[in-house]
Amino acid sequence: MIVEAATPSDFPAIAELNVEAYRQFAAQVSPAAWQAMQRNLRAVEIVAERAQFLVVRGDAQLAGSVAYCPAGLSDATIFPADWPSVLLLAVAPRWRGHGIAQELVQACIHRARHDGAPVLGLFTSELMTSARRIYEALGFQQDGEIPRRHGLRYWRYRLPLVARPAANDAGGT
Repeated sequence: MIVEAATPSDFPAIAELNVEAYRQFAAQVSPAAWQAMQRNLRAVEIVAERAQFLVVRGDAQLAGSVAYCPAGLSDATIFPADWPSVLLLAVAPRWRGHGIAQELVQACIHRARHDGAPVLGLFTSELMTSARRIYEALGFQQDGEIPRRHGLRYWRYRLPLVARPAANDAGGT
């Protein structure tokens, strides 16, 4: 399984993958909310102005994608300025159960560590129970509820990346 940077030519396929991956939630929100969600899921080019999309290819199509948003470019209403974030994790239904989501999130964790970030953040909804299990297995911790979207509860998650010295550690002997 190879995680690679997406190119602008991948953006239409990522948009379709996002809608395909999230379609399972359409019946659990209002029709108006699903329409709004689809607009957001298809806004790949807009997200790409502040984030880098990573993809895993399967056969001749995309099996999964995620966006890594560097610190300072994440949504300031959700994340502190020094937190990069994970956005729009999507795995095609036929490719689920192959570890693609974990590999994509691990790639974001690696980038955040490389960037020297203290914490990597993400947010997810009450509908995304499988995603929350994946995030928690990777060490993410629920960090609080954020304002509802589309009538759904959402939570911010954080993954500490840099160990902070203990308060009584004087730094020497």
